[in-house]
Amino acid sequence: MYLIFISSLNENVKLAHQIQTQLKELDKESEIINIVEMALPLYDSYKEEHDGIPKSVNDLSIKMQNADGYIMVAPEYNYSIPPALTNMIAWVSRIGDDFRKLFTGKFIQLATHSGGGGNDLMYAMRMQFTKLGSLVMPREIVTNYGKPFSKESSKRILEQFISLKIEEK
Repeated sequence: MYLIFISSLNENVKLAHQIQTQLKELDKESEIINIVEMALPLYDSYKEEHDGIPKSVNDLSIKMQNADGYIMVAPEYNYSIPPALTNMIAWVSRIGDDFRKLFTGKFIQLATHSGGGGNDLMYAMRMQFTKLGSLVMPREIVTNYGKPFSKESSKRILEQFISLKIEEK
């Protein structure tokens, strides 16, 4: 099972559904999780200390533990990562003793539909997820208003992504 995280609405939702359709054609299960629709409270240690970790974050962490990999579909926000994605990462990193637990050893495929091209976003996500211990795929699925979705290119990228597995010890 692959989790497809969307951290916006509009064009990135369409892109996530195109990716999900391709995964289904490749006989792989996936679930789309729209982080914006989760409406997580803004993370801060005071809120965590007084209100605890939201149930939706605990539920999400279970899905993340059991997933084969993640596909992050996000737009570029001010040359970087969207706030909704940063906030979700902050919350799930608070579960358990190891803040990297849900990312270490997980394969991550990056994707975007961004008005500005998405290069800065790809760099920012690659850096963050690599520091969290994830194995970020070398190629990205990038679309924008001048570069439409390429079904053939996306399929090749996804085939490479799903072919990778961590050996159990």
